Amino acid sequence: MAYARINTITFSSEEAADELQANYSSTAPEGFPEAQLLVAVRTGPLTASLTSIYEDKAAFDRSADERTRRMKANGHLMEAVDVQEGEVYLNHAR
Repeated sequence: MAYARINTITFSSEEAADELQANYSSTAPEGFPEAQLLVAVRTGPLTASLTSIYEDKAAFDRSADERTRRMKANGHLMEAVDVQEGEVYLNHAR
């Protein structure tokens, strides 16, 4: 069954949000090659929601090292990160 991670991020400033947005947009597809879906939504000047969906929990788990590396490298740009994960029961796209 597909498995997802949802990150809700509060940035330390608008400039930090802009920097991370540009970086993630240009590097995430290559950095998370097993992700079936990557969605990043800027929900406010200082907030964003990032969702990734993987084929299964094993593929999700293989992405953990890259996520940890990125979080460490970009930690100074974020004030808080709320992470949730779980099985995907609906993945509808038109």
